[in-house]
Amino acid sequence: MRSLTWQIALFLVCTIPFWTSNIIRMISWIPFLGRNGIANQTLIDWGLIDQPLEWLLYSDFSVILAFVHLYTLFMVVPIFNTMMRIDRSLLEAARDCGASGFQTLVHVILPLTKPGIMIGTIFVVTLVMGDFITVRFMSGSQRANVGRLISNDIGLLQYPSAAATAVVLLLTVLIVIGLLLRFVNIRKEL
Repeated sequence: MRSLTWQIALFLVCTIPFWTSNIIRMISWIPFLGRNGIANQTLIDWGLIDQPLEWLLYSDFSVILAFVHLYTLFMVVPIFNTMMRIDRSLLEAARDCGASGFQTLVHVILPLTKPGIMIGTIFVVTLVMGDFITVRFMSGSQRANVGRLISNDIGLLQYPSAAATAVVLLLTVLIVIGLLLRFVNIRKEL
């Protein structure tokens, strides 16, 4: 069990980076992952590689890394909120019944945290589906997603195409949310 001070400190560690703009946080990865960036220079200095890794920046890896960095808070907060409401006597009862830490995690904590996991997943899925600027910057304009297609259509004044793509995106997100809601009764949790 962590004290309230530790809980607040760990929560602040997760939230402080989110006090800056998404664009600034995303672009901050470019000097870190670049060909002559901090990551490559460190790996070369340690003797782990002979030449810079090209796939660190402007790749699917950098897009995924930026998404994880940008949207971690939207997953952590619902899970944190759900875990804070777990009755400690349930954990003690599992321990008294001889459950190991792993068994307690799998059979007590995860089932009770499932609503928070689903709420966080819904937040992240809906945000990622519409995010086009992260894909544009972190892939070096080499990749596309639905949000970027809509943005390009609007830039080319192709409003009917942009509207049709937006409706398809909306329906896809609603179907995904509907499927996620089948796993847990979120109304009971709110």
